[in-house]
Amino acid sequence: MKRRGVSLKLKIMAGVGGLVLAFGVTVMGNIHYGLSRMLKEELTRRGVTVAHILVGPTEESILMNDQFALYQLFRQTMRSYDDVRYIYVLGAAGDIQAHTFPGGIPKGLAQVNPLSGPTAGGVHARRISTEEGHIQDIASPLLGGRLGSIHVGMTEQSVRRRIARVILEWGVGAALMLIFGLAVAYGLTVKLAQRFSHLVDVARAVGEGNLEVQAQDEHGDEVGRLSGALNLMIGDLKRSQSSLIRSGKLAAIGELSSSVAHEINNPLNTMAICTQSLLDRAKSPALLACADFEDFPEYLKTVNDEIFRCKTITDGLLDFARHREPRHGSVDLDELIGNTIPLVAHRAKQMGQSIVFVPSSRPVRAKADADQIKQVVLNILINALDHNSPDGEVRIWAERSGSDASVSVQDNGVGILQENISKVFEPFFTTKSAGKGTGLGLAICQKIIDSHHGRIGVTSRGGQGSTFTFSIPLDDREVSSDA
Repeated sequence: MKRRGVSLKLKIMAGVGGLVLAFGVTVMGNIHYGLSRMLKEELTRRGVTVAHILVGPTEESILMNDQFALYQLFRQTMRSYDDVRYIYVLGAAGDIQAHTFPGGIPKGLAQVNPLSGPTAGGVHARRISTEEGHIQDIASPLLGGRLGSIHVGMTEQSVRRRIARVILEWGVGAALMLIFGLAVAYGLTVKLAQRFSHLVDVARAVGEGNLEVQAQDEHGDEVGRLSGALNLMIGDLKRSQSSLIRSGKLAAIGELSSSVAHEINNPLNTMAICTQSLLDRAKSPALLACADFEDFPEYLKTVNDEIFRCKTITDGLLDFARHREPRHGSVDLDELIGNTIPLVAHRAKQMGQSIVFVPSSRPVRAKADADQIKQVVLNILINALDHNSPDGEVRIWAERSGSDASVSVQDNGVGILQENISKVFEPFFTTKSAGKGTGLGLAICQKIIDSHHGRIGVTSRGGQGSTFTFSIPLDDREVSSDA
């Protein structure tokens, strides 16, 4: 049983979601750490400022022994600064001289952040833990420590509230961004998955033998290029399959044709010898004088002509079945065409047609077997004359086409029906009237061109004639000179 894996859509969504979540957690953690540190430092600076503000009035109140003024100063300060949790004065002897604790100063608080003697002149801050949370204890000396020190407790509760508020605001924003990002990622993932699913469907159809299917993806990204490559592969596969089928058909037809031709040729030869002998005897005056023999010479000639027409067909079958590797050489196509046209000039004249040869502006030399290519040109010219209009014109020319040499033959006849264009090179297919053709001429042409690693095709429009073109490789020297 085939294991069903996790879909691409789920993988991408999980990856994007995990990435966004990890990014959000990292950002929020950095924000929390940075903001907490910044606010705590700010809280310490505010505590130092408050301590510095209180030093002068506190020293004055202690020297004047004005406890009421000192108490009023502390209460006013705590009302002005929400972050101030407590204020107390620690005397030089370690005794508590004033404080803001309603129930008395907590035990051990005075020993938490002591200054180092009466000469201490700097402010000292220390973070302490209490039941209410963390507090920054700021200690500042009074008269250089001779009067003791003043301690200001800055609570971190407000800092935590501010941090919580900022984190909440940022968290909501991050959550909305996460949801938005996931929604966008989902939409893109669904679209991407659909495109891949389409390619999978196309590949499955090709695997089932449907070579007419095409991937429909016009995008220029990687998936679009993959779609184009898949279409090219389907086209190549279709051409390869068509070539294999055609090769198999040609091989089977060739083997059958060879067997049939050999089997038929033997009795045809015997019949031809007999009819020739009878025709010679029919010239006898004694037989010609016989009234009952009057039609015999005509009938014998008809039989003899049909025998030789059958031999022509079997010879064509043998030519089609016979495989001969081309003997490649350097062939001047203009010269070859010029030598071939006289072979059909008399036929064209009898049909009231003309053959127009258009020489190329520069030599077109191909790497080919001259005799075989001459046969191809001859067959295509005969086919053009047979399908041309009365008093028509057949044009032929050779030209270069990249690294190939091509020959085109154009007539101005009635053209070829579109449904027949794909059949014209098939063996035994012909549009000529019965007894006028065997349907092997163009099939032999394609077989020869294939053996030269070339291409042959036809373009035609109804009522506007047809153009047959075959291409074969240029001579290597011609390609080198072009380079």
